[in-house]
Amino acid sequence: MTQRSRIWSVAVLAAGLWSGLALAHAKLLSSDPAADATVSSPKNIHLQFNEVIVARFSSFKLTDTDGDAVAMMSMKAPDDESIDAMPTSKLAPGLYTVTWTAVSTDDGHKTMGSFSFTVQ
Repeated sequence: MTQRSRIWSVAVLAAGLWSGLALAHAKLLSSDPAADATVSSPKNIHLQFNEVIVARFSSFKLTDTDGDAVAMMSMKAPDDESIDAMPTSKLAPGLYTVTWTAVSTDDGHKTMGSFSFTVQ
Protein backbone atom coordinates (compact mmCIF):
# COMPACT_ATOMS: atom_id res chain seq x y z
CA MET A 1 0.00 0.00 0.00
CA THR A 2 1.42 3.36 -0.98
CA GLN A 3 1.62 6.37 1.32
CA ARG A 4 -1.13 8.07 -0.69
CA SER A 5 -3.39 4.98 -0.36
CA ARG A 6 -2.85 4.86 3.40
CA ILE A 7 -3.70 8.54 3.78
CA TRP A 8 -6.81 8.09 1.65
CA SER A 9 -7.89 5.04 3.70
CA VAL A 10 -7.41 6.90 6.98
CA ALA A 11 -9.37 9.90 5.65
CA VAL A 12 -12.27 7.70 4.52
CA LEU A 13 -12.31 5.86 7.86
CA ALA A 14 -12.24 9.13 9.82
CA ALA A 15 -15.06 10.58 7.72
CA GLY A 16 -17.17 7.47 8.31
CA LEU A 17 -16.60 7.59 12.07
CA TRP A 18 -17.35 11.32 12.18
CA SER A 19 -20.60 10.95 10.25
CA GLY A 20 -21.66 8.09 12.54
CA LEU A 21 -21.13 10.27 15.58
CA ALA A 22 -23.03 13.15 14.02
CA LEU A 23 -26.02 10.89 13.49
CA ALA A 24 -25.97 9.73 17.12
CA HIS A 25 -27.53 12.89 18.57
CA ALA A 26 -31.07 12.60 19.93
CA LYS A 27 -33.56 14.39 17.69
CA LEU A 28 -37.21 15.07 18.40
CA LEU A 29 -39.30 12.87 16.08
CA SER A 30 -42.78 13.84 17.24
CA SER A 31 -44.77 15.35 20.05
CA ASP A 32 -48.27 15.33 21.41
CA PRO A 33 -49.53 18.00 21.12
CA ALA A 34 -47.74 18.42 17.81
CA ALA A 35 -45.80 21.54 16.91
CA ASP A 36 -48.11 24.35 15.68
CA ALA A 37 -51.24 22.34 16.59
CA THR A 38 -54.39 23.88 18.05
CA VAL A 39 -55.82 21.61 20.74
CA SER A 40 -58.05 21.58 23.78
CA SER A 41 -56.14 21.58 27.08
CA PRO A 42 -53.89 18.49 26.96
CA LYS A 43 -53.81 16.16 29.96
CA ASN A 44 -50.33 14.97 28.98
CA ILE A 45 -47.39 16.22 26.90
CA HIS A 46 -45.34 13.53 25.15
CA LEU A 47 -42.01 13.98 23.34
CA GLN A 48 -40.69 11.11 21.20
CA PHE A 49 -37.01 11.02 20.20
CA ASN A 50 -35.17 9.02 17.55
CA GLU A 51 -33.02 7.09 20.03
CA VAL A 52 -32.63 6.13 23.67
CA ILE A 53 -32.10 9.15 25.91
CA VAL A 54 -30.75 9.51 29.44
CA ALA A 55 -33.94 10.23 31.38
CA ARG A 56 -32.04 11.76 34.29
CA PHE A 57 -30.59 14.50 32.05
CA SER A 58 -33.42 14.88 29.54
CA SER A 59 -36.42 17.09 30.24
CA PHE A 60 -38.71 19.81 28.98
CA LYS A 61 -40.40 22.87 30.36
CA LEU A 62 -43.66 24.48 29.33
CA THR A 63 -44.18 28.23 29.26
CA ASP A 64 -47.31 30.24 28.57
CA THR A 65 -47.88 33.23 26.28
CA ASP A 66 -46.20 35.56 28.79
CA GLY A 67 -43.16 33.29 29.10
CA ASP A 68 -44.13 32.14 32.61
CA ALA A 69 -43.35 28.55 33.55
CA VAL A 70 -46.31 26.20 33.78
CA ALA A 71 -46.21 23.74 36.69
CA MET A 72 -45.73 20.20 35.41
CA MET A 73 -45.61 16.76 37.00
CA SER A 74 -43.25 14.18 35.51
CA MET A 75 -44.76 10.91 34.39
CA LYS A 76 -43.22 7.56 33.56
CA ALA A 77 -42.55 7.51 29.84
CA PRO A 78 -43.74 4.50 27.83
CA ASP A 79 -40.20 3.78 26.55
CA ASP A 80 -36.56 4.90 26.81
CA GLU A 81 -36.88 7.19 23.79
CA SER A 82 -39.51 9.55 25.19
CA ILE A 83 -40.37 12.03 27.94
CA ASP A 84 -43.84 12.59 29.39
CA ALA A 85 -45.23 15.14 31.84
CA MET A 86 -48.63 16.56 32.65
CA PRO A 87 -49.68 20.07 33.59
CA THR A 88 -50.77 20.23 37.23
CA SER A 89 -53.86 22.20 36.21
CA LYS A 90 -55.96 22.74 33.09
CA LEU A 91 -54.23 24.99 30.55
CA ALA A 92 -56.03 28.24 29.76
CA PRO A 93 -56.51 29.23 26.12
CA GLY A 94 -53.37 30.69 24.58
CA LEU A 95 -49.99 29.95 23.05
CA TYR A 96 -47.64 27.55 24.87
CA THR A 97 -43.99 26.78 24.20
CA VAL A 98 -42.23 23.52 24.98
CA THR A 99 -38.46 23.85 25.41
CA TRP A 100 -36.67 20.51 25.59
CA THR A 101 -33.23 19.09 26.30
CA ALA A 102 -32.27 15.50 25.46
CA VAL A 103 -29.05 13.65 26.22
CA SER A 104 -28.26 10.68 24.02
CA THR A 105 -27.08 7.42 25.59
CA ASP A 106 -25.02 6.73 22.44
CA ASP A 107 -22.66 9.67 22.70
CA GLY A 108 -23.72 11.70 25.76
CA HIS A 109 -24.28 14.83 23.68
CA LYS A 110 -27.04 17.22 24.63
CA THR A 111 -29.47 18.50 22.03
CA MET A 112 -32.07 21.19 22.58
CA GLY A 113 -35.07 22.60 20.80
CA SER A 114 -38.48 24.14 21.18
CA PHE A 115 -41.88 24.26 19.57
CA SER A 116 -45.23 25.87 20.27
CA PHE A 117 -48.86 24.82 20.28
CA THR A 118 -52.09 26.67 20.95
CA VAL A 119 -54.81 25.77 23.43
CA GLN A 120 -58.27 26.85 22.28
